[in-house]
Amino acid sequence: MMDQNRINNHSRMKKISYKDFPVREFVEEYERAKENVDGLRRCTRCVLPETFPFITFDEDGVCNYCHHYTKMNPKGEEALRAAFEPHKKPDGSLKCLVSFSGGRDSSYALHYVSKVLGLDTIAFTYDWGVVPELAHRNQKRMCEKLGVEQIKITADLDKKWSNIRANLEAWLKRPDLGTIPVLTSGGQQFFYYVHQVAKQRDRQPIVVGATPMETTYFKTGFSGIEPEFDHSRKVLERKIKIAFSYFSSYLQNPAYINKSLLDTLGGYFSIYFVPRDFVRLYDYIRWDENKVNNTLINEYGWETSGETANTWRIDDGTVPLSDYMYYIMSGLTINDTFRSNQIREGVLTREEALEIVNIENEPRFFGIQWYCEKIGTDFENALRKVNQAPRLYM
Repeated sequence: MMDQNRINNHSRMKKISYKDFPVREFVEEYERAKENVDGLRRCTRCVLPETFPFITFDEDGVCNYCHHYTKMNPKGEEALRAAFEPHKKPDGSLKCLVSFSGGRDSSYALHYVSKVLGLDTIAFTYDWGVVPELAHRNQKRMCEKLGVEQIKITADLDKKWSNIRANLEAWLKRPDLGTIPVLTSGGQQFFYYVHQVAKQRDRQPIVVGATPMETTYFKTGFSGIEPEFDHSRKVLERKIKIAFSYFSSYLQNPAYINKSLLDTLGGYFSIYFVPRDFVRLYDYIRWDENKVNNTLINEYGWETSGETANTWRIDDGTVPLSDYMYYIMSGLTINDTFRSNQIREGVLTREEALEIVNIENEPRFFGIQWYCEKIGTDFENALRKVNQAPRLYM
C-alpha cells in the first residue's frame, strides 16, 4: 500500500471527481476508454504503456526508457551560488529575474531565490490568455508575501484567444497526436519576452524552475522523432526534423494555415531559437514534491485546484484538454511520464505511481469547459470530436 503520508499529501486537495460532471455522455465515454487503457501492457519497472512512442521491452518487461535513464545528481547550493557569481554587479550586488507562471515549480523557485538565498529578485510573468484565475491569485499571494516586484506582460488577449481557437478547430478537423503541442504555441513567446525584460531591467541571471522530471519524450515521439537518449544528435538537426514534421502535418491539414500562423511560427522560433541562457534551479537543488507542496501551501496559502489531486500544471489552462486528448487517443498523459521518472529516481514505488496516475489521469471536464469558453469554442462539440478520434489501443 502507498505510504499514508504520501496519500495525505497527494490527495488532500481532491474535491471534485469527473463523476460530478453533468454531461453523462462524456463520463461514460471516458469510462469505456479507461477499461481499454487499464488493459494495456506496461513496463514492469515504471508505468509507461505499450502505446508510448518508440517503446520497447526486454525479456523482463522493462522498457528502453528505464534502461537509458540517468539519475539526477543536483550540483548543490554551493555550485548554484557559483553560477550566480559571474552576474554580480561591480558593487557586488546580484539582481536576478525569476520566470514565474504561478505554477508549483516556478512558485517554489521564487521562494527559494528570494527567501532562502535572499537575492534581489523580480518575478516575470507572460500572460497569453489561458492562465486560470487561481494561478493569478497565487502569483499575487507569492509576490505580496515575499515583497517581490512582478513584471507581467499581457498579450493581446482577443487575438490570442482567436488564434488558439483557430488552431484547435484545425486540429479537430484531423486529430493528430503529433500536433497537440500547437495549442500551446501562442504561449512560447515567453522565451522572447523574458530576455527583453532582463535586458531592460539589467537583471541577470534568469532563473527558471522547471524540474528535469518533466521530460516527456512522447510529444516529439508522436511526431515521429525518436528519443535521443545519448544526446549525440546535433541540436540543429533535431530542430529541423521537428519543423519538417509540423510542415508535413500542415500540408495534410491545410486548416492550420490560418490567421494564427504567424503567431504559431513566432512561438516555434521562441522555443527553439531564442537562447536558453538560464540558471535552472533544479539542476542545483533536489526537487522534492512534498517539500514544494508543503512550503507553498503552508507558508503562502498557495491555492490548489478543486478538480485534481495534482498540483502540477494547474497554472496552464490548456493542460486539461491536451491531457484528455492524449489519454483518449493513446492511453497516457504527462502524468505517466512524470511518475515514471519518480520511480526511476527511487521517490515512488511502481505500485504507488500506478495508484497516483489512476487518479491524476481522470478527466478535468470543468477545466476543459473553462478553456473552451475562454477561447470561444463549443465545448461539447470539441469533446465529441476528441472522442471520435482514432486510438492507438483499439
